[in-house]
Amino acid sequence: MRMPRIVAPLRHRDFRLLWIGQTISMVGNWTYGVALPFQVLALGGSAVQLGISVALFTGVSLLVILFGGAVADRVPRRRLILASDLASGVVVSVIAFLGFTHQLHIWQLFVGSALFGAASSFYLPAMSAIIPELVPKETLVAANALRGLSRQGARVVGPLGAGLLVAFSGPPPAFAFDAATFFISFAALLMTSRPRAVESSGQHFLAEVWGGLRFTFSIPWLWITIFGFALVNAALFGPLIVGLPLLVKHVLLADARVFGLITSAIGLGEASGGVIVTLLPQRRSGPVMYAAEILASIALAGFGLFPSLGPILVFGFLSGVGLTVFQVIWESALQRHVPGQM
Repeated sequence: MRMPRIVAPLRHRDFRLLWIGQTISMVGNWTYGVALPFQVLALGGSAVQLGISVALFTGVSLLVILFGGAVADRVPRRRLILASDLASGVVVSVIAFLGFTHQLHIWQLFVGSALFGAASSFYLPAMSAIIPELVPKETLVAANALRGLSRQGARVVGPLGAGLLVAFSGPPPAFAFDAATFFISFAALLMTSRPRAVESSGQHFLAEVWGGLRFTFSIPWLWITIFGFALVNAALFGPLIVGLPLLVKHVLLADARVFGLITSAIGLGEASGGVIVTLLPQRRSGPVMYAAEILASIALAGFGLFPSLGPILVFGFLSGVGLTVFQVIWESALQRHVPGQM
């Protein structure tokens, strides 16, 4: 029997171990995503403080990610991912401990967000770059779609469980669960084969960063998409991450269970998008990618225009479809058209 195209990358042992570990870790990440806003609100935090926790993560990521990309071209990507998992597990373990012992303060959550942002700045370029090392070129789209499918599956399972956990036990157990998933991911990746050494260009560290910027601005579709969708993502994820918990609490008059349900609806849409993208023709992928993000943006507007649970679940599903179709096509385009050393 012929294997479905989307699962073909799982034939490769190292990719399979990476995928299993990261899938478990992503369930933990979405658990953290539900616990964090309700922990801030439980500590008496305001909408501004909730926004600061998100802004610190994003701001630190923005400052560090260029250097993270240069490091990923000099250090084995496996080593960077291991370090990121270990560091993130330690950080969220401390947050869980402080929560259990009633010593947690909002400023400590701010510090945690900043540290997570720094860790992700090394994790993201390393993860994107390691996939072509683990699977053949002809299965890249399927590998990225499979990663997206696991990410979206985690977004379905994680928030549902987290909503129940936070509603009945509070945020600290959710933080502890997230910490455990980081350590499981670390152990799974530790069992993979040691990759070949990364070939250094011989350039100075800062010269590599500058070279990456010059390469990016030399290709119009690359820099236009990056800057255009930086604006789109700011418009999308601000309301989703900061506005949605407040919408649930103050408009829907609900708790973490409903927040988890809505987040899971988005994840279900993203999982569906991960399957849909493997069925789309490979030609003219650019217009399809941009149309998918437009769909996500229109769906987000529905959250505010129709603020009741039923319509929000439908719009959340549609936004998830658009987000995943865009992301899988974008990552595959980068891996195909950007040289490995960049």
